[in-house]
Amino acid sequence: MAYSLYDAAVTPCVQQLGALAGIIDKAAAHCAANKIEESALLQDRLYPDMFCLARQIRQAADFAMNTGGRLAGLTPPATPAVDDTSFAAAKSRVETAVGFVKSLTRAEVDGAEGKIIAWTAGGNDRKMKGNDYLQQFALPNFFFFVTTAYNILRHRGVPVGKRDFLGPVNWL
Repeated sequence: MAYSLYDAAVTPCVQQLGALAGIIDKAAAHCAANKIEESALLQDRLYPDMFCLARQIRQAADFAMNTGGRLAGLTPPATPAVDDTSFAAAKSRVETAVGFVKSLTRAEVDGAEGKIIAWTAGGNDRKMKGNDYLQQFALPNFFFFVTTAYNILRHRGVPVGKRDFLGPVNWL
């Protein structure tokens, strides 16, 4: 079977969201072991003009759902209300995203390479062909938010490493 848009969109999102869920678990355990308020760590950021950790996690989850939904022509599920006070709430949002992305089928996603994807970002209307949307906008943004969430936690002493970031890998 040829590598498809489904493979390029769904597989990396499911893998990285799973890794993000594991990283969230380690962050919660770190907070408990070190008597750190979860809400304080969730509000941390690498630089003042960057989103906080909680927002990085939300953005990663939402990008995965919106990417899959837009390619498949489906509306992503309503996400839980914003709750930036606990890692349980952050993980719930990630789990919602995993469930939605896993529910997408090859038939829904494949063939959207030339489909016009339209959305609004930053108050601007955007349009791209499906394959360009995935490769030039959606996946780079998704990976940026996952990576930045990881980096905030690593910077703050949470014991996460590259294997945590990668998540499960299908070694031969």
